[in-house]
Amino acid sequence: MTKRILITNDDGIDAPGLQALHAAVKNEWDVLVVAPLSERSGAGCSLSLSNEMKVVERHSEGKLFGYAVDGTPADCVKFAMTALNKYSPDFVLSGINCGMNAGNSVFYSGTVAGAIEATLFGIPAMACSLACWHYPVAFYDDAAQVVARLLPWLVAQERQPRTLWNMNIPNRRFDEIGPIRMTTHGTSFFVDDFELKRQDEEARYYRNVGQRLVACDQHPDSDDRSIQVGEVSLSLLKTNLTVSIPETAATNLEHTWNALLRGGRKGDGVTT
Repeated sequence: MTKRILITNDDGIDAPGLQALHAAVKNEWDVLVVAPLSERSGAGCSLSLSNEMKVVERHSEGKLFGYAVDGTPADCVKFAMTALNKYSPDFVLSGINCGMNAGNSVFYSGTVAGAIEATLFGIPAMACSLACWHYPVAFYDDAAQVVARLLPWLVAQERQPRTLWNMNIPNRRFDEIGPIRMTTHGTSFFVDDFELKRQDEEARYYRNVGQRLVACDQHPDSDDRSIQVGEVSLSLLKTNLTVSIPETAATNLEHTWNALLRGGRKGDGVTT
């Protein structure tokens, strides 16, 4: 039986990255698209809890292409999983995003959020991004071939709970793309720059126009570095954000906290 692939993104259902990805995988897989009706970049894991969501059915070549949802990427995945007659994909692809999602951008990315939401439903997923920011031409078709060639391996892997893949592809023609590297989550970030756009008697209106990327303390195996040298970065991220602490240390911390809570001395137990 052909495996089912759900595609979502944060650039909108008509974005060229999503269209290229769909074209690259539609002949080998049972593909359904559920993506935002318009661009929702930077939406992170936000949800449209208090708003009605318009849903428009889309067709292509006489077949169901998918659904355009007036909501966030997380909304789209939730809708696909819960409102489409018990639809359950075997794998979720989120992208291909316009611009890389590495370093601190991962925390804000709607593209990554689509993959995270799938993971919360117990479905393996991968966010896919093209490092094409500020380039005159974006090679989405070439990036889609990278994803398509790796997809059979990804689908065949035994699922690791609470994990997701994050792929970043350099903006190059397919034959010029470097090797795929297993990378760590880096620390690059965009510098915020709030610009006053207008004002009236009631308020001032600002927009964050920051576009300068800063790479910090790059580890040799970080996603930041791999992208810079033309390699494909593939990171395995996890939704479990808990820091692992030895049992003895955790017990001592609990002793300290409870002593403080009950009016004990601050020096009781081990402090951090």
